[in-house]
Amino acid sequence: MTCGGCVAAVKVRLKRTEGVSAYDVSLEKAEANVTYDPAKTDPKKIAESVSKTGFEASVKEAGDSKKTK
Repeated sequence: MTCGGCVAAVKVRLKRTEGVSAYDVSLEKAEANVTYDPAKTDPKKIAESVSKTGFEASVKEAGDSKKTK
């Protein structure tokens, strides 16, 4: 991500992703912290959804919390 427009595109995609309940997208860190309902989605599906914006997305494990970058 290189600009505010990139962040906005990722936020729109996350907002439209079923099961995602909250997210924090950081331009500086080039990552998104995502809260989701595991009964409705999983990190792989979230990353695939974000990838549709044209950005590479992967799942990053951090202790017990999962992050989509």
